[in-house]
Formats: sequence, structure tokens, C-alpha cells
Amino acid sequence: MWCFQCGAEYDATVVECIECGVGLVAEEPLAPEAVGTEEEEQLAYEFHDWAFESRRMLDQLLTGRGVDHAWQGATMIVRAMDESEVDDLVEEVEHATLPTLDPELEQVVYEMAGWTAEQQTLLSERLGAQGIPHEFDASGDLVAHVEDEDRIDALLDDLEKSPLVASGTTDGAAAADEPIDLDGLDVNDVLSALFSASDRLRKNARDSNGVLKFLDNAPTISRMGMPFGFERPAWDAIVEQVTEIESMLDENDSDDADIEERAKRLRDVLHTLI
Repeated sequence: MWCFQCGAEYDATVVECIECGVGLVAEEPLAPEAVGTEEEEQLAYEFHDWAFESRRMLDQLLTGRGVDHAWQGATMIVRAMDESEVDDLVEEVEHATLPTLDPELEQVVYEMAGWTAEQQTLLSERLGAQGIPHEFDASGDLVAHVEDEDRIDALLDDLEKSPLVASGTTDGAAAADEPIDLDGLDVNDVLSALFSASDRLRKNARDSNGVLKFLDNAPTISRMGMPFGFERPAWDAIVEQVTEIESMLDENDSDDADIEERAKRLRDVLHTLI
């Protein structure tokens, strides 16, 4: 038996990886270099915000379909030629594991003005843990069912006691427009985060994790100088694309299809850089 995520091998009597805490699989996982041939392009998917169970479900679906894949922690490597099939399976897992809003039920909107992306992520995680269907709209406000209002109110009251939420967002406000200087690894982290966010937004403009991650990292791009190794026209084009999507996510009347199309173009550009 093997852990699909870290590749550790276990005795047949063991059912869960000691390191990762995930259920084991019967087939030995591939190493990243074994995915495809040397001539075939690879594609990376980031699933850091997925639960272990969701990753395992995706792993088993891919194995069942015969799609070559490998894991490096929460990052999954596949062949670029399998992207369409992988996207379909990712969407299948998301629909199967994440509570979604019922359009037939009355909804309530909670304004999230003043909440940072990190705080909203914490809120989303708490809501998901309690099985409360929700999403964040294009303005970043929380949308949920009216029938869950009491549970959400209680959760918000509890979160107000959390140091992360109670700390507020004003400490860094004065420096919001100051230029920042990042080293190579930090630049790659920001670009990787935007790649992951745009990859989610190209499939669903209202994907809560995608919206939050994008809005959390977009301001950094506009404030940082051109990284080493970039040419000015290419970097300016990336900054412009990020800024446009950021503005659309901040607006109430942005067209979802337009956001998804722009996110796809940005994702394709960033894919060549990370």
C-alpha cells in the first residue's frame, strides 16, 4: 500500500499514511519525472486549499481513467495534453465535496468590507467545516442561504474572538501604495498564487477560493518592480491583465464570462513562467 501524496510505502495492514493522514492506495504512485515522456509538456495543479479526502478522490478518479499523474505534496503534475480531462475530474470532485448554494432557496448577503483575503479564507474554511453552503460574489461579499443565517451569525460572533480577525486590517493600510521589492522566490510565490487563482476563475468566476486568492495577491503585482529576467513589455502586459481582473472582481456588475475569459488568458501566460 502507498500514500498517493508522499509516495511512502506501507504494509498491507496499514490504512492511513502516518505523515499525511490520508487513506492509502493499492497502486504505487508515479514520480513526477515519470509523467509523460521527455518531449511531452507537463502541467501543475495546486490543491493546497483542498482537504486530503478531496485530493484522494481526485487521485482515484485519475487512476481509474488511466491518466498519468504524480504528486509533490499538494501539487499535482499531469501531462498538458490531459488538461481537459483533468479539469472535468477536478470539477466533478469540487461538486461532490463542496456544499453549493441552491438557487431555489432564499439567499442572504453579508458585506465583507474591511475583511482581508486571509480573514475571508478563514471564514470560508469554518463554513465549509460546518457544511454550510456559501460563495463569495464578485464584490467579495458572502452569499449564503437564509435558513443558515443563525448558524452563520453564531460563527461570525465566534470568529470575532479570533486573533486573526480581531487584529483588523488597518496596520498595513498606510503602506498599501508603497512600492515593494521581492526576491526571486517571493516573486515566484506571487505568480504561482495568481496562476492558481486564475486557473480556478477561468472555470468559475465566482469560485470563492479563486476570488479570495486573486484579490489577496493582485495588489502585490501592481506595487512591485519588474523582476529580474523579464522584459518590460511582457511584464507590463501581466500587470495590466492582473489589474483588469482585479477591477472586475471588485465590481458588482462584471460579466462572469468576461472574467473567465480574461482569467484563462492570464493563466496561459503565467503557465509559461512558473
